[in-house]
Amino acid sequence: MQLESTSIWPLLRCGLYYVAIINIFLITGSYSSESLANKALSDTFISIAKNTKAPVVNIHTTRVIKQNTLNRGFRIKGQGSGVIYNNGGYIITNKHVIKDAGEIVVSLYDGREFKAVLVGTDARSDIAVLKIDAEDLTPARFGNSDSLELGEIVLAIGNPLGLGQTITNGIISAKGTSNVQVTGFEDFVQTDATINSDSYGGPLVNLNGEVVGISTMPTTQAAGYYGISLAIPVNVVRKTTEDLIKYGRVTRGWLGVTAQPISAQLKEALGLKNNLGGLVSDIEPDSPAANAGIKSGDVVIKYNGEEIRDLLHLRSLVARTVINEEVKMTVIRDGKELTLNTTILESPKTNAGSEKDLFKDLGLVVQNLTGKLAIQLGYVGEEGVIIKNVQKESPAYKAGLNKGDLVIEVQHNPVTSVDEFHQIILKIQHEEDILMFIKRQDRTSKFIVLKQKKDV
Repeated sequence: MQLESTSIWPLLRCGLYYVAIINIFLITGSYSSESLANKALSDTFISIAKNTKAPVVNIHTTRVIKQNTLNRGFRIKGQGSGVIYNNGGYIITNKHVIKDAGEIVVSLYDGREFKAVLVGTDARSDIAVLKIDAEDLTPARFGNSDSLELGEIVLAIGNPLGLGQTITNGIISAKGTSNVQVTGFEDFVQTDATINSDSYGGPLVNLNGEVVGISTMPTTQAAGYYGISLAIPVNVVRKTTEDLIKYGRVTRGWLGVTAQPISAQLKEALGLKNNLGGLVSDIEPDSPAANAGIKSGDVVIKYNGEEIRDLLHLRSLVARTVINEEVKMTVIRDGKELTLNTTILESPKTNAGSEKDLFKDLGLVVQNLTGKLAIQLGYVGEEGVIIKNVQKESPAYKAGLNKGDLVIEVQHNPVTSVDEFHQIILKIQHEEDILMFIKRQDRTSKFIVLKQKKDV
């Protein structure tokens, strides 16, 4: 037995040797494959950087702030980025980048500078379209934001100081991001790619070098980076841009229903297979929904053949529909699927009737801050308007506003009188969330968001 055992050892040693050699080759091969993959990804990034250099522009603005009645003032300069839309000289950027600008200058990658004319803006999506009189422009290539996948690699590109590109990379971390208190828009693309403030208005691109979004403000404007960056989906951007160029305003489709998400309780109560779609609770008379025969209690699960993920998805699809386009919808009614057809109309005018009706809907009454009230309520030296009354169960009540609160800003605009307050509110689009900055008698301050009724 000892001899047999001894005679086996050379074979075992030989076998272990070959196993070791094979493992070395396997490990070396894996390192080689990983190296090749990294090299390919790096080459892709480099190619995108080169190909997007020309379409990405720097935008710098100047505005004059008056200090006194002698019209003396000081100049405030701003920076941002943008992307060339087409050979006609149209440039896409953020509305907030060019807000209150007296002069807008666009700098190209080759050093040329042009004064820009503002074509139009859309507060809801934070998109602005500029035009420059320039030749030999290189437009960006635009992709399809609906095809984005979670985990997909993207690059955020900007030209913040006119000194060249800045590029960061990340992944698509969420789609349909909402309730971020930026604008009334509720369909952001979320990425973990770092986007600095001077790169807002620049493109978010996929690995094909196609623009899939336009970078915009994050959830907070405080200094620092919190791992959340937002972009407006390019499919929204393109329609908004085309509308602003053609009409000077944005047209949005309107179905004419009030709907709600499918909660776990509703799913069970209605006997649904999943929580996809939107549950219709109310229908506007003479609306496309009424014409289609939609009824309260219907669950809209498909729109023009596309399955509805949730209520925000349905709202986005309807808003992006071309006016007077015929659409086909699938609804679940009494456990059965029905196909309904209608023609989408333009969203009704944004005015909410009279000023009195608007503030009645919001559920608050305000008054000027007089000297006597300032002393009485503890607001000496402050400017703003006092909330005189808040109606129960109203948007103002649900937002947490109280009698005696001092409203200092609305949508980042300072408020010094009831008239100013009313004028700012009246300019806000129907359905858009209203952001207020308030102070309280206990000397605390906070942002408050009033949510207006959102129809589809």
